[in-house]
Amino acid sequence: MYSNVAESFNSWIMAECYLPIRNLVDAIRVKIMDMIVERSKKASEWVGKFCPKIYKKLNDYYEESRTWVVSPSGNGVFEVHLEPTVSVDLVQRNCSCQKWQQDGFPCCHVVGVIASSSKDLSYYVDPYYYADTYRASYSHPIHPIPTMWMPRQPINEDVILPPLSKRPSGRPKSRRIPS
Repeated sequence: MYSNVAESFNSWIMAECYLPIRNLVDAIRVKIMDMIVERSKKASEWVGKFCPKIYKKLNDYYEESRTWVVSPSGNGVFEVHLEPTVSVDLVQRNCSCQKWQQDGFPCCHVVGVIASSSKDLSYYVDPYYYADTYRASYSHPIHPIPTMWMPRQPINEDVILPPLSKRPSGRPKSRRIPS
């Protein structure tokens, strides 16, 4: 059991985590707004069909597979002669190493087969990895919420305070100790 996502989120809001809940939610909204704008600007500078990291990964796979011997078997099925031998089916989008089926991203064997058969690589990469898909995911902004219409918090004497608690001895923990 891991809580990596929760730990990442908690470290992302480290400075804001001690705010009251209304201020905390507003601070998280502002951080998300900034993140969307930053990523949208970054993605608008990209040229090409894929994200830059995807181009690098495909190029690394191509360099790795340049020396491999690929034999066509017919009907879009190829054999990559390695130790162990790997079978690639371009029609069914299957590779015997199972990475292509898991990620929707061609593994190094598939890139080697596509390079040897001079087919279009972009046809075999899921649209999830396209730069246009990335841009579309950050194209919808979070609109600001004006605080002038928010109700002010009334200061009443009828507010119920939390019970008094005794502070434990020693220095307070600021980070959770992983199990």
